[in-house]
Amino acid sequence: MSYAIRRILPFLSLALLSGIPALGATTWTQPTPEELKMTADPKAPDAEAEFLNLDVVSDEREHTHSVYARIKILTEKGKNDYSDVQMEYIASEESIHAVEGRTIHSDGTVVPFTGQPFDKEIHKTSDYKIMAKVFSMPDVQVGSILEYRYELHYSAEFISAPIWYVQRAIYVRESSYRFVPDNEVGVASTQILPPGLKVTGAMLGGFDLKAENIPALPREDYAPPSENVGYRVEFFYTFYTSADDFWKKEGESWSNRVNDFVAPNGKIKQAVEQIVSPSDSDQQKLEKIYAAVMQLENTRFTREHSRSEEKAEGQKSKSAADIWEQKRGTDDEITGLFVAMARAARLKAYMMYVTDRDRSSFIRQEQTWNQLDDYIAIVVVDGKEMYFDPGERYCEFGKLKWTHAMSAGVRQLDDNKAELASTPAPVFTDTDISRKAVLQIDADGTVHGTISISMTGDEALRWRQAALRSDEEETKTKFDNELQPNMAPGVTVKTSKIAALTDSTQPLVATVDVSGSIGTKTGHRIFLPGTFFEAQAKPLFATANRESPVDLRYPYVVEDQVKLVLPAGFAVESVPQDAQVPFMPNADFVAKYRGAGAAYVYARRVRVANTLYETKDYPALRDFFQKVNAQDQGQLVLTAGTVAAGRPSDGGKSQ
Repeated sequence: MSYAIRRILPFLSLALLSGIPALGATTWTQPTPEELKMTADPKAPDAEAEFLNLDVVSDEREHTHSVYARIKILTEKGKNDYSDVQMEYIASEESIHAVEGRTIHSDGTVVPFTGQPFDKEIHKTSDYKIMAKVFSMPDVQVGSILEYRYELHYSAEFISAPIWYVQRAIYVRESSYRFVPDNEVGVASTQILPPGLKVTGAMLGGFDLKAENIPALPREDYAPPSENVGYRVEFFYTFYTSADDFWKKEGESWSNRVNDFVAPNGKIKQAVEQIVSPSDSDQQKLEKIYAAVMQLENTRFTREHSRSEEKAEGQKSKSAADIWEQKRGTDDEITGLFVAMARAARLKAYMMYVTDRDRSSFIRQEQTWNQLDDYIAIVVVDGKEMYFDPGERYCEFGKLKWTHAMSAGVRQLDDNKAELASTPAPVFTDTDISRKAVLQIDADGTVHGTISISMTGDEALRWRQAALRSDEEETKTKFDNELQPNMAPGVTVKTSKIAALTDSTQPLVATVDVSGSIGTKTGHRIFLPGTFFEAQAKPLFATANRESPVDLRYPYVVEDQVKLVLPAGFAVESVPQDAQVPFMPNADFVAKYRGAGAAYVYARRVRVANTLYETKDYPALRDFFQKVNAQDQGQLVLTAGTVAAGRPSDGGKSQ
C-alpha cells in the first residue's frame, strides 16, 4: 500500500470553512430561544459572527472526514463575510458528499439550502491541487443562524491526518474534535493549546478534544500566515523513528526522482550549446540560460493544460528535455529545466523544495512532505552558491520572490543526498522604488505635471505578475487605484505608460500624469502638503497593542525627489523641518526640504532592512512608522510677494 500523507483542510480567512461536521449526524439542532434572540455575546462583544457549535470527526477506518457547524450572524459585516461555505478537497484524491445546509431566522423561520455547490481552485503545488466546493447559505439576515454539514471521502489508499484549528477567525462557543487513526501506521502530533486544554485518548481508541469559549484570532495587518498562528493540533502519520530520519530518507528518495527529471540528456546539451558560448564566464552562461527558460510558457500564469489536451497535442512532461521541446511547463518543471541546463553547462546545480512563506512556515518536527510548495534552484557560480526562482515568471536573475526567501525546506546535495536547509534573506537594495515628480502649481491652486516611478525586485515582480492576469490597461487602472488614496485631496493621477512590464532585466517604470488642484488659499498665502506621495498616507500600525508577530514581507528602499514649480508672484515662506528617524539596524528615514527661487524641492528616503518582529519589538517598530508618518504630514506655505532670499532653505527654521 502506498500512502500519500498531507495536511487536511488548510485554514482559510473565511471562518466558515475552518472546521470539519459530526460524522453520521442525522438531525439538525433545535436552536434555543436565547440563540434566536441573541444580538451580541458579552464574551465576544465586537464579534460580527460566532460559532455556536463546531464538530469535527476524522475517521481513517471509514476514510471520511466530516464537518458540522452552527454560526450566528450578529452584524451586517458578519452577513457579508460568513454567508458562503467553502469545503476543501484534494483534486483526484478526495470528493465532497452529503452537503446540507439551512438558514434559521431570528423568528424561527427555516430556509433550507436547495442548490448545488460550485468548484474553484484554492492552491496548487507540483504534487497536488486543492479545490473547494462552495455554496451560499440561503436568505441570510443579521440575526440568522447558519447550520450546515458535509462529508469528505477519500480512497483507502490515501491517508489524511487532520489539523484541528481550534482557534478561528471568529469566536467559538463550543467545539469538539475526534480523530480515529489508521492502526497500521504510527501517528504523532504537535499541539499548541491554551492552559488546561489537552487532547485525550490513544492510538487504538482515537483522540478527542473539547473546547469552549475560544477567542477569535487577532486580525492585524502584516501578521504571519493564518496556518501558523492560534491554537491548533496537527496530526501526522509517520513510518520513521524521528523527524531527522524522516527528512533524511524521504529527502534522498525525492532527490533521486528529481535527478531523473533534470538529467541533462543529448537534447538539453544541444540546446545549451546553442544558447551559450565557450568563451562565456559561468555567470554569463547562467544569465543566458535563465533568459532562455524565462521565455517559455509558464502554465502557472497562463492556463494549465488538461491531460487530454496534452495527449492530443502529443505533449509529455517526463523530463526536462520534454519541457524544452514543447516550450511550456509548470513553474516547477521550468525550474527543473533551468537546473538541467545549468548542469549541461557543467555548473553544479541543485533543486530545493521550499514552503511558500505567504501560506505557511516550514515545521521541521512535522513529518509531512506536503508542507512544501515550490521548487527553487541553487547554482554554484565562482565557488559561491546563488539562488534562483525561474518558476516565478519575471523574477529577476539571482533573486528569490519574497515568499521563497527566508523560508526553509529540503535541498539536494551531491550523490542523490539531501538535507534540510534555509533560503537566504533578501536585502533592502533588492527592492528599490524611486519616485520622481515635477509639478507646476498655478495661482488658483491648479496643479499639473508628471510622475515617474521606477521599481525593481519584489515590487516590480508584483506588478509584472499582476499584469499576467489582466491586460495593460487594467494594470494601469490598478496602479492608479493604489497610488490615488495617498494623494492630496483634489489631485488626480492617471498612468499613461508602464515600461518594461515584460522585461525583468530592466527596472519597471510607470509614467503618471497629474492634474487637479492642491492646497488651500487663505489671503495672500497658499498652504500645501509638505510631501506629495504621502500627503494622505495612513500610518502603519495605528493600534498601540499587538498580539501577533509582524511580517513586513520583504525589505525595501523608497527614494522620493519632488520639484514643485511655484505660481508667478509666489515664493516659499516656510517648509517642513528636515528630519532623520533612526531605527538601526532595522530601518531609517531621512527627509530634506528646500525653497529654491521659484521652486520648492524635497528629497525623502525610507529604508526597511528587517522585516520580522516579535510582539515585544512592536512598540519600537510602531514608533518608527508613527514618526515617519508625522513627518510626512508637514506643511509647505507659499506667500504672494517677495520673501528674503535664503530663509526658506534652512530646513523650515524660518517663521
